[in-house]
Amino acid sequence: MFSQFFGNYLRKRGFITLAQMREVLALQDSVRVKLGVLAIDAGYMSAGQVEEVHNLQSKIDKRFGEIAIDLGILDQDKLSALLGQQNKRHLFISQALIDKGIMTFETFASCLEDYKKDSGLSEKAFEALKANDIDVVTQALVHLPELGDAKMYVDYFSLFVRNLVRFVDDHILLEQAAKVELETFDCLIYQEIEGRFKFFTGVAGPEPAMAEFASRFAKMAVSGMDEVARDSLGEFMNVHNGLYLSKLSNEWVELELLPPEYKQSGSLKSVGVAYKIPFALSFGQFDFYIGVGAPVFTHR
Repeated sequence: MFSQFFGNYLRKRGFITLAQMREVLALQDSVRVKLGVLAIDAGYMSAGQVEEVHNLQSKIDKRFGEIAIDLGILDQDKLSALLGQQNKRHLFISQALIDKGIMTFETFASCLEDYKKDSGLSEKAFEALKANDIDVVTQALVHLPELGDAKMYVDYFSLFVRNLVRFVDDHILLEQAAKVELETFDCLIYQEIEGRFKFFTGVAGPEPAMAEFASRFAKMAVSGMDEVARDSLGEFMNVHNGLYLSKLSNEWVELELLPPEYKQSGSLKSVGVAYKIPFALSFGQFDFYIGVGAPVFTHR
């Protein structure tokens, strides 16, 4: 998750373009994080010190860590710790940007420090983001204060994100939740839950992205938003909400799940409090909706 969040931050600040962000995210699995990036992230070395060691490597046939120890910048314990962290996925995007010459060590160090400050995340939440701890990150980013049991709905959304990662795509970027009253959509799959709590949730997006969502969940090709795609989206909602209701039933809360419904080219009007949480996957932009009561739909 960190790569998506940090990459989006760099894009919004104008350090990289959307095309560059997509390119380096696609390269993540083939990138090995190098000691210089790890040392900056750990606070063991400055960008200038990393550049100095790299310059010396062009003159001395020694490894990065050996030169850093010779210069007195690192000791053996710190080097061993860094060597054990080369699988840190949260740094892959930074290494890819540096390898491709899009960013320098100096720019990376500065942007990483700025992002820590600008993200609004606590130290605990920021470390959770780097460790890909979905629950902590979701609870830090998503606030639904006007829903009756805000924590319950945030827990619901945390499970939704975990199921996206599990079944659809692990490249996910979340935006802040916003209260809404009337929203238009291209394609929407939604489902209502009744009982002690009565609420609805849904996912909306443009047709090509929703079709790809359906294809990935079904693990088979679909032809646009055909019947197979609609059934796949409905099954995703059934699976996700079934897992959530199973969790609640263990806490002696029994709810009823209504059949999922698919809507196209319409608008959604909340009759109670409703929130929209925009999120992006590697193949498109989506909106997640959650609200109390039952929504009212009109066709565009």
